[in-house]
Amino acid sequence: MKIKGSMTCTMCLLLLVLLSLLGACIRSSRVSAGRVQAVNAMDTAMYSLFAQYDRDLLKDYHLFFLDGGYGENSINLSQLLTQTEAFTQPVLSSGLSSCHLEACGIKGFRLASDNNGAAVQTQIIRYMKDNLGSKGIELIKKRLAQNKAVMEEQEKIQEGGLKEVPIDQEAPMEEISETNNPLEIIENIRSHGFLGLVLPEGDSLSEKSLDRQSLLSKREATLGMGELALSAEKPSATDKLLIQEYILDTLSYYTHEKHSGSLAYQAEYVLGGKDSDQENLRYVVNRLLLLREASNIAFLYTDGQKRAELQACASALSLLLLIPEGMTLVQGVLAAGWAYIESICDVKTLLSGGTVPLVKDSTSWKTHLNHLSTEDASSGSSGLDYREYLFLLLSFSSADTLTLRCMDMIEQNIRSIQGRENFAFDACLDALSINFWISGPEEQQWQGERFYTYEM
Repeated sequence: MKIKGSMTCTMCLLLLVLLSLLGACIRSSRVSAGRVQAVNAMDTAMYSLFAQYDRDLLKDYHLFFLDGGYGENSINLSQLLTQTEAFTQPVLSSGLSSCHLEACGIKGFRLASDNNGAAVQTQIIRYMKDNLGSKGIELIKKRLAQNKAVMEEQEKIQEGGLKEVPIDQEAPMEEISETNNPLEIIENIRSHGFLGLVLPEGDSLSEKSLDRQSLLSKREATLGMGELALSAEKPSATDKLLIQEYILDTLSYYTHEKHSGSLAYQAEYVLGGKDSDQENLRYVVNRLLLLREASNIAFLYTDGQKRAELQACASALSLLLLIPEGMTLVQGVLAAGWAYIESICDVKTLLSGGTVPLVKDSTSWKTHLNHLSTEDASSGSSGLDYREYLFLLLSFSSADTLTLRCMDMIEQNIRSIQGRENFAFDACLDALSINFWISGPEEQQWQGERFYTYEM
C-alpha cells in the first residue's frame, strides 16, 4: 500500500523563512567568529612582539626593553612591522572564518632614551621597590639622613675655624727639626699629586677610555613618535635613593668588578662623567678628600689632645724658624695640612677595601704630627666602606643625570658582548601603538588599534 504525502503552501513558506533565518545565523556567526579571531590576532601579535625583549638587559640590569634596532644602532620600523605581520597571519589563517591582514601601521612608540631616560628610570624604581621592600627602603633613607646630618655638623665646625692659642702655653715638640719639618712635609706631599698617594700598594690604574661622542648622553638621540605618556606618579625623594642603590648594585667600581666594558670604574663615571677611568677616579678621589678633610679638620678643632699637639708643634717651629711672632697663625695651617695627610690615608684605606668612620675619634685617627706620613692605611672595625661613600657622593647629583650616565655605562657594557656591538638605547622600545586593517568573512573590514608597554 502506498502512502501519499503533501505539503501545504504555508509549510513551504515557513520552511523558506526558517532556512533564511538559519543562513543569517550562520553568516552572523562567521562574522562574529572572524571579529574574535581578528582581536585575538592583534593581541597575539603585540604580546609576541614584546616577548622578544632584550635578554642581556633583563639578565644583568633587570630592564624590560625591545631592541627595535635588530642588530643595528637605529630603530628599524619596517622590521617591526614585518615582525608584527608575521605574528598576526598564523592566527588569522587558522579556524573556520576567512580573515586576512590587509595592512598595519605604527601610530606611536616610546624609546628608552626619551625624556632623559624616563622609562628606564621608572623601571629601575619599580625593580628596586620590589627588590628592597618597604623596610629596606626605610633603612636606606634613615642611614643617608643620619650621614648627611653628621656631614653638615662637621662643615659647621670647620667654618667656625680654629681658635689659636699662644704658643708659649705648650712645650715645644721635641721631634721637630730641620729634617722633620711638618710644613715642608705637607708641601712636598701636596706637590706630588694625590692620586698616586691613595692607591694601595701593588694596584695599577685602569687605562681604559671611551669615545665621548658615542655616549647616549652626548650624541643626538633618536626620539619616539606620538604621545605615549608614562604613569602620572609624582617623583619622590625616595626614588633618587633607589636609583643610587641600583647604580652601585649593577655597575662596577674600583673595589668591585661586576661588568666588563669600555670603562672599569663605571660608578665613578656616573659621578665624574669623564672620558677615561683615570680621570673619573681622580674626580671621585678629590671629592672624597674634600669630604674627609672637612671631617678631619672638625676633629682637630674639637679634640683637646690634638689641639695641644698643634700648639706644641707650632712652638717648636717658632724656635726652629726664629719667627715666634707669626707662629700662632701657623696652627691653622698645620691643622689643614694634618687633616689633608689624614684624608690621604683615609681614602687609601677605602680603596684598599677598608672602612673609615664619618666622624673620627682618638682611636680611629692614624697619623702623627711629629712624624707625618701617608703610609698608614690600616682599617678600623667600624665606619663606611668605599661603596657607602660613593652612595653619599651620588646623593648630590640629580636623578636625571644619574639615570643618563647609568644608561651610558649599560649601553657600553652591552656593546662589549660579541654580536651586540651596535646596541643603542635610543633604538629600544618601551611602548608601541599599532593600527591594524583586517578583512573578514562576508566582505567585512575592521580597523583596530593595539597598545602595549612594559610598564603594565
